[in-house]
Amino acid sequence: MYLIPVQYHGFRYPATILPKIEEIAGHFDVKEISPVMPYSLHTEYSFSKRNMSSRILQQFNVLREAIYQGIPMLWYSKQWAEEFAEFILSLTWGKREPTIIEIHPPFSNYTSLKEFIDIYTIFEVKIKERYKNTLILIENRCGSLYSKGKFIVSTSQQLMNLVNEIEKRKIELRITLDIPQLLTAHYINTDNINRITEIFQIIKEIKDYIYGIHLWGKKGKGQSHIGDLTSYFNGNLEAKMIFLKCIKDTFDDEHKRFFVPEVNSGEKDLASIIHDLISIGCVFM
Repeated sequence: MYLIPVQYHGFRYPATILPKIEEIAGHFDVKEISPVMPYSLHTEYSFSKRNMSSRILQQFNVLREAIYQGIPMLWYSKQWAEEFAEFILSLTWGKREPTIIEIHPPFSNYTSLKEFIDIYTIFEVKIKERYKNTLILIENRCGSLYSKGKFIVSTSQQLMNLVNEIEKRKIELRITLDIPQLLTAHYINTDNINRITEIFQIIKEIKDYIYGIHLWGKKGKGQSHIGDLTSYFNGNLEAKMIFLKCIKDTFDDEHKRFFVPEVNSGEKDLASIIHDLISIGCVFM
């Protein structure tokens, strides 16, 4: 299992691992970006309210108007997709070509999966006109303050349906899998190892479309992105090792996947997660 480490925030990996790509915020309140190395642009993910007041955003009326209680409504229309592409091109103007543009799914109250792909295709064509080598990856999402619907790409079956549409439409969109969000979408208690194993068996069927992995810890309820995998499994080391084995069994191939450790609690927890992955044979490139 080969992983390409992505620099997340300012936290350093253990000394033997040197990231050659960084994640840079590209949500709607970002005014400008300053990449210092190849980068993954993490675009708007619609968890909470945005000010929608940046200078760049003022020229995009459809983006600014597609909000509900301050939360952006992603992929609201074909015009939205056109403006979203222009927003990203404006944000990255004069910078190096992004290695990755990471996008997120829309909400269920205004679009279906097929409608989303129709809308997304407009975006892909426009981005690829300038950035032919950029990967566009969609992250599965679960959880938002948006109250009128849920994200339409959250569960393993929804990811499978997405891959079916990708194959049918022959588009270049690929997936970055946020593993903790996937388990949350299935309401899985971390003690329910059998259910976790079942979910990974489904994911294994679509692994060739998964180009990235997000992993992070948790401490107690409501403390996502805080802690390591030991705290995520409430100290149950047997459950943690079965979980890690599921990851390795699913992705143990020749593909090199981007790895984003969304750990906000410091380098100690980051190092712990890295050590766990190395212990099951993961190789950081």
